[in-house]
Amino acid sequence: MNPSTALCVGLLFVSPLLLAQTPPDKLGDVKAQGGQQLSLDELRALLPGAKVFSFTRAGSTRSWSNDPDGTFVASSDSRGKMQRPSRGHGTWHIGDNATYCVTIEWSSTTEQWCRYLFRLGDRYYGTKSAVDLSSEAHALEISR
Repeated sequence: MNPSTALCVGLLFVSPLLLAQTPPDKLGDVKAQGGQQLSLDELRALLPGAKVFSFTRAGSTRSWSNDPDGTFVASSDSRGKMQRPSRGHGTWHIGDNATYCVTIEWSSTTEQWCRYLFRLGDRYYGTKSAVDLSSEAHALEISR
């Protein structure tokens, strides 16, 4: 086998390995790595009582536990910001369109979003769109 053929064959085997090790940052990446969208029934089984860790692009980790009454208290290490760790009161619900919706009242701002959830291995990714492959994918760890 000549060197350029060997290189091409090698890239065919290495490329999927590299892709699998790169955390996805777009919905297209999540889907390309085998991520599956959670249904309304799967969200209803997973989210009540779940412990959630949310990771921001700035490097901050936020966490909360979804209380059955739709409330929670969130904490953030505020990494990537020039602030001290903080806490906020929040609410959560599952939208009729199979989205996970969260509102958090931090001391200086209100955070509000709804995301479609995709499972990829032991991680979840939230996206604003379930079809726009360029939609940002935000990493979440969800456990019960």
